[in-house]
Amino acid sequence: MTQGQILVVDDEKQIGQLVQRSLTKAGHQVTYRDQPEEALRLLKDEAFDVVVTDLRMPGIDGLEFLTRSKKIRPDCEVLLMTGYATVETALEALKRGAIDYITKPFSVERDLVPVIEKILNAPSESPEGEDSAPLVHEPVEGEEHIVAESEEMRLLVDKARRIARAPSTVLLTGESGTGKEIFANLIHQESDRKNRDLVSVNCAALPDTLLESELFGHCKGAFTGATSDRQGYFEVADGGTIFLDEIGEISANFQPKLLRVLESGEFHRVGDSNRLLHVDVRVIAATNRKLAEAVKSGQFREDLYYRLNVLPLHLPPLRERPEDVPALLNFFLRRRSSKHHFNKECLEALTRYNWPGNIRELVNAVEHAVVLSQTEMIDMRELPSAIQDFQQSVEAKSQTALSGSENTLEEIEINCIMQAMEKTEFNRTQAARLLGVSRRTLGYRIEKYDLGQALSINRASS
Repeated sequence: MTQGQILVVDDEKQIGQLVQRSLTKAGHQVTYRDQPEEALRLLKDEAFDVVVTDLRMPGIDGLEFLTRSKKIRPDCEVLLMTGYATVETALEALKRGAIDYITKPFSVERDLVPVIEKILNAPSESPEGEDSAPLVHEPVEGEEHIVAESEEMRLLVDKARRIARAPSTVLLTGESGTGKEIFANLIHQESDRKNRDLVSVNCAALPDTLLESELFGHCKGAFTGATSDRQGYFEVADGGTIFLDEIGEISANFQPKLLRVLESGEFHRVGDSNRLLHVDVRVIAATNRKLAEAVKSGQFREDLYYRLNVLPLHLPPLRERPEDVPALLNFFLRRRSSKHHFNKECLEALTRYNWPGNIRELVNAVEHAVVLSQTEMIDMRELPSAIQDFQQSVEAKSQTALSGSENTLEEIEINCIMQAMEKTEFNRTQAARLLGVSRRTLGYRIEKYDLGQALSINRASS
């Protein structure tokens, strides 16, 4: 039996002392207080594993006590005792961080003691390697950071570092704002070409004629305004790396010219067909288009696609890795040297938001909130209107589902847990973050509802 440090809080002394005696008899170290204010002061001075508190108390009720105690001791689990349990009350308690609630009247020996045992035995730490500190890739000079809390992003950073050691062409794919240029910088800086130039070109920003001149250079008199010979970006990047962003936007006419450079490293300056230039350049290309589909539709050359897609690296959108959001928010606040921080409601809304603009939109949201906030604590009113509207829509749907559903709280919880586990590919750490609970709370509820076998079956079939 696991022994724990337990704090019991109940204004009804007869009940509180009964709970104290029974839990002490079960082998726990138990302290009882009949005043919630006094219990909060005690929490500041002493560490407890579990707090067992009544819901209805004069002055500070159980929900307010729960909120304050979590601020004082975030790792201390709180179990509510109530004779007035409703779905709404229970959901509010769980939202504020309670690990569970128990309904009066109950038997301490038969009902409460087993619950305390389950709470104490629920794993509070993740398995080795599953959950560690956020990975912040510290840059060399001129390079951006990569913040990776999620397992998926950690694996991508590791893959990018391994890719960097090879000389082959890299194709970065993903939606706009997912950090493709930052990964290009990482690959260059981790490669043996890091002491030479990394040249970045936005292919979508230049028309064909100008793009060819910019990439390959031109000779004097090649076109109106060409008053002297000029090196192109491939020559400038010789011995180093060239990053071709928005590669999917180049025209069909220019594609074979680029293909030749990828195949042989050779090209002509515009206006000089006699002089063949040769360069040694590592190419990193990026696109937010699905090039494989463009190949099927005839918009992109198949041979060029395979020349580019030697070492592919796909960056997922931010909405698919919500566990990265809090780490990114904190990072961009620190980068501004800001003392601001988001309250719990904001963090939940920002983590839940679907981020159509990805990290670029998140940076703008931080800027917006810091500028508008009148205090260091940022609340919902200071977030961009798109995020506020999204949150209101989510809350409205939740209320509609709750009012129109005959499901019990247990059924609602089980459904949420199963969906979160499936969405995070059965990673408990990520699922707990998605649900807004601690990993111990998630483990406790999986055991409480005996979901282990169902999760194993679903994982095996996925």
